[in-house]
Amino acid sequence: MRKLELLAPGGDIESIKAAIVAGADAVYCGLNSFNARTRAENLGFEDLYGLLRIAHQHDCQLFLTLNIIVLEQELPALLKLLNQLVNTAIDGVIVQDLGLFYLLKQHYPTLDIHASTQVTTHNTGQLEFLSRLGASRANLSRELNLPEIKQMSDKAHDLDMLTEVFVHGSNCIGFSGLCYFSSAHGGNSGNRGRCSQPCRDQYQTTDTGAQYPLNLKDNSAFSDLDALYEAGADSLKVEGRIKKSHYVYRVIDTWRKQIARLEQRSTISTDKAPLYTVFNRDFSNGYLHGAVGKNMYIDNPRDNAVQHFTQLESLKLLTEKNASGTVNVKKALYDEKTEIIATVGDKIELLSLAKPIITLTFYGQEDQSLQITVSVSPANVGADTEQSMAVREFTLLSEANLATSDKYGLKEELLKRFTSLGNIEYALAPICFDNLSANLFVPFKQLTTMKQQIVTWLNNGRVHVEPVSLQQVRQQINSNSCVNTVSDGMNATEQRLSTHNEQGTQLSILIANRRDLALYRQLKSQIALKQVQVYYLVPDAISAEREKLALLFTQEPELIPWFSAVIMEKDFNAAKQLLDEVKPKSIVTNNSGVGLVATDLGIDWVAGPYLNTSNSVSMYSLQQQGCSGAFVSNELNRKQIKAIKAPKGFKVHYSLYHPIMLMISRQCLFLQSSGCDKAVMDDECLTVCKKATSITNIKGVDFVIDKKRREHNALYGSQHFYNPQILTELPGYFDCVMLDLRTVVTNSQLQQSQFETVIKFTDFLSSQSTPDFALLISNTTNVQYLKGL
Repeated sequence: MRKLELLAPGGDIESIKAAIVAGADAVYCGLNSFNARTRAENLGFEDLYGLLRIAHQHDCQLFLTLNIIVLEQELPALLKLLNQLVNTAIDGVIVQDLGLFYLLKQHYPTLDIHASTQVTTHNTGQLEFLSRLGASRANLSRELNLPEIKQMSDKAHDLDMLTEVFVHGSNCIGFSGLCYFSSAHGGNSGNRGRCSQPCRDQYQTTDTGAQYPLNLKDNSAFSDLDALYEAGADSLKVEGRIKKSHYVYRVIDTWRKQIARLEQRSTISTDKAPLYTVFNRDFSNGYLHGAVGKNMYIDNPRDNAVQHFTQLESLKLLTEKNASGTVNVKKALYDEKTEIIATVGDKIELLSLAKPIITLTFYGQEDQSLQITVSVSPANVGADTEQSMAVREFTLLSEANLATSDKYGLKEELLKRFTSLGNIEYALAPICFDNLSANLFVPFKQLTTMKQQIVTWLNNGRVHVEPVSLQQVRQQINSNSCVNTVSDGMNATEQRLSTHNEQGTQLSILIANRRDLALYRQLKSQIALKQVQVYYLVPDAISAEREKLALLFTQEPELIPWFSAVIMEKDFNAAKQLLDEVKPKSIVTNNSGVGLVATDLGIDWVAGPYLNTSNSVSMYSLQQQGCSGAFVSNELNRKQIKAIKAPKGFKVHYSLYHPIMLMISRQCLFLQSSGCDKAVMDDECLTVCKKATSITNIKGVDFVIDKKRREHNALYGSQHFYNPQILTELPGYFDCVMLDLRTVVTNSQLQQSQFETVIKFTDFLSSQSTPDFALLISNTTNVQYLKGL
C-alpha cells in the first residue's frame, strides 16, 4: 500500500513539537525571514538545529518555508541563509520565487525543492515547468476537485514528482499567489508573508444580508481520505502556521488515526467532532467535490466551535424533549482545550532543544599517529540506558606521524583549529590533552584533513558545502553570455541604458473583446503597429472559444495573445491546440504552463505581471526556460525596480495603467454580495455569466466584483493603477510599457478617447511631446508603487 505523508504546520517551537508527538510524518516551518507567515513566531537558526534533531529521532521530516518573492537587494542575505541551510539536515525547502528555484537547482543541488501553493499550480503544464526548475513536489492549488487532483498526480508521478493537497484548515477565497488584496489595501503583501486577511473583514451589509461576504468555511477532507488516496495524492497537508500547539496536536492526532484506519483497511470515520473542538469556521469540502457555491460561505470569521456544539446540544434536547441537564458548552470546550494543552505539555516536556555535547580527546607520542576520539552525547545524558546508548563515538588517525618540535605549540594549534566545533549546532566540552605528549608537531595539512573528516562525520556523511556568493552566481550567469557585466560605478539603470535597443521604450496596450478591435484597427490604419504592440486577452474558458480565437489570430497576426494566470486543465489543453494551430510570433502569459508550451513550439513569450517577477535571477531563470522578457511585479517601488540587473537580451516590461486586480477566485463572489439564483456553480457560470457589483467595507472603501463571460470571478480596487511618473523617474529603463484598456468599471476615467490617449503616450515615448499625464486619466492611484514591498 502506498504510504501517505501527513504534513503538519509548525509556527513556533511548541507547535512543531506537538506535531511530532501527534504523529506527523513531516512538519513545515519558517525562519525569521523569507517565509510566507511572518505573523507566526517562526524560528532562529539555533532552534532549527535542535528541532531537526528531535524530528529525525522521531522519523519525522522538517521542511523549511522560503516561499516569498525576493527583492534584488535581498539576494546577498538569501545566499547567506542558503549557505547555512545547505549544511544542515533539512529535508526540503518550500519555494515560490522563480529565481530561488534556479539558485537551489544550480548551486545547492543537495537541497530538495518543493513548489509552494503560492506558485498556483493547477494544470499539468505548470507541473512540467516546475519539474524543469528542479522541483521534486508541488503543493496543488486548493481549488482543485478530486478528478483534477487525480489528473495532476498522474502527471506528477510521470515526472517523478510528488503532490501535496491541503486537507484541513483555512480556505483562501482567492488563488494563492494571485491575491493582492492585502498588498493594495494596507501595504501588507501576501507574496511577502504579511497577509492581513481583508477577506475576513466586516463589510457593510450586502443585498443578501451578509456582513462577511468573502469569508469561507474552513477546508476539511477528513471524510474523503480514501478518495484522496485513490486520486494519487502523496502528501496530506494541514494549514495552520499561526495556530497554537493544542490546535496542531488535536488536528494531527485526529488525522493520524484516520490514516491508520485507511492503512488497516478499516472503515473511514466520518466523525469530525474532535476537529470541531479546536478553532474552526465550520467545515466544507466543496472544492474537493466540485460543489463550489453558497454552502462554502459562513458569515462569521471567528471560532465556530461553541456555536457548533451548542446547535448539536439544542438538537439533542429537542429530540429527547428534555429541557433539563443542559450542558454548558462553552465551559466544556474550555475544559477540553485545557486537557489538550496539558496532554501536549506532558508529551513534549522531554523534547529538549539543548545542544549535543562534543568531547574531543587527543592521543599521541613521538613517531606515532595523532589520534582523535570524538564523542557526541545528548546535553542531558545520564544513567538512563537509552540516553547512554545515544552517545556516538568516532576515532581517526593522522596519516603522518608526530615529530618532536620545540618551535610549534601543538596544543595551542589544536585549540585554535578545533574550538570552532562548538557552534550553533553543538556545545564543546573542554578539550582533553592528557594523553598527548608535549613538544610535538604534525603537518598542519593533516589537521585540516582531520577536522574535515570530523565535520563530515558530525553531518552524518554529508560533505561540508562551501559558501556561494552573489558574485559567483553572477559570474556563472555571465559565463553563459546571458547577462551584461555591470561596470564599476554603473548602476542597473545606467547599464540598461548603455545597452538599450535603438527603438527605445515601446508602448503596448491590452484589449479584451471584439468591440475593442475597433481601437486596434484604428491604430493599425493610422500609425504603424511597430510603435504600439496590441495584446488581446485570451479568456479563461479557452475551450469554449478556441475556434473563434484561432480564426481571429490567423486573420490578425499582429495581435499578440495574452493568457491569464488561471487556466484549468481542460482550457490548458485548448491553449496548447490554439498555439499549435496559430503559431503566433509571440505571446504574453501569466501562466507558466502556457509559457512551457510556447517554448516547446518555438514561440517567443513574455512573462506577465502575475508571475510576480521581482529580481534579476528570476528573470534569468525565466530566460533559461525560453522566456524573452517579463513584466516587473506590480508590487515594486522605484528603488526596488531600479536595482534589478536584467539579463542581456531579456526585455523588461511594466504596466503603467491597469485595474488593480485584488484576487481571482474559482468561487462565485456574487452569492454573498448581490445574490445569485444558483446555489452551486456549474459550467455555464464560467462561460455565460456576466455581472458586476460592488461591496463596501465598514471604513467606507469600495471594491468592484467583476465577472466577464468566459472568465473567472475577480475582485478589483475602486480605482485604476496609474503610474506615468516612472517614465521620468527611470527614463529608458523599460523596453515596453503597457496601458491596460480592458473594460473594468471603476471610478477612474480616461479624459480623452482611448485612441487619443494612446497617441499621447506614443508621442511622448518617441520624444515628440510631453503631455500633462495627470490630465489624461482622472481618479487613479499609485499607492502600491509608492510603498513597494
